[in-house]
Amino acid sequence: MNGTRVVVTGAAGDIGAAVARRLAEGGASVALFDRREDLLEATAEQCRAAGATVVTAAVDQTDPAAVEAGFAKVVAELGGVDVVFANAGYGKFAPFVEQDEKHWTRHVDVNLNGTFRICQRAAQQMIEQGTGGAIVVNASSGATQYTNLLSAYCVTKAALAMMVQAMAAELGVRGIRVNGVLPGVIETGMTAPMLGSAESQRDYLQRETPLGRLGRPEDIAAAVEYLASPGASFVTGHCIAVDGGQTVLGQPQWYLTDFTRGGDAQWTAAS
Repeated sequence: MNGTRVVVTGAAGDIGAAVARRLAEGGASVALFDRREDLLEATAEQCRAAGATVVTAAVDQTDPAAVEAGFAKVVAELGGVDVVFANAGYGKFAPFVEQDEKHWTRHVDVNLNGTFRICQRAAQQMIEQGTGGAIVVNASSGATQYTNLLSAYCVTKAALAMMVQAMAAELGVRGIRVNGVLPGVIETGMTAPMLGSAESQRDYLQRETPLGRLGRPEDIAAAVEYLASPGASFVTGHCIAVDGGQTVLGQPQWYLTDFTRGGDAQWTAAS
């Protein structure tokens, strides 16, 4: 990754930060996007400690003007964009029949529309440069495996998996490769409240994972580095599951119910 100019969205989160650090350690210059610039300080410091040039920007991907301003800053300070990890996302549990339209729309705005804006702007910049590039989308295992009470999340993530194929089909002629990662249950600040609320739930998820453990942000970072690197120069249009085999067994499932009860579904934490 030496000399590569990378944009990471959602870079204040655990997965985004892990990817930024790994690529910085590999010699990349990194541009860190998140809704609030102050949240990026820790990630930026870690990347600088690895010797990387770092740019930070407050970018809410639901705001087209903010996306445009963020890329303008990256081009001005780094000279261009070679790799984008479109990572920022949103998820909230809710039964389908009780799904609040506000939260449904939030999933669509952040996960689908926001990722579209980031990827389209990145592709436009790469085309203008004429040097090709790589886009990696964080699409989640929910893109292929439905998870109870996460309908809005899974629907929007499934749309991202198809968007990866659409971009790959159209952008290959421009020398731009597009792939995705499908993380399973990863131990992050986002999953910590669920994993820490009941030891039995953590145990259940680990028992239902063929590799016998939950994922770490570094597991995702390794996959993203590969897809963004010259080593994957003939790989495009695919999403790689990084889930310890969870989806092989229909996992992850955070909530379960007894379907023999007919219309009386009682969702409880998996255990």
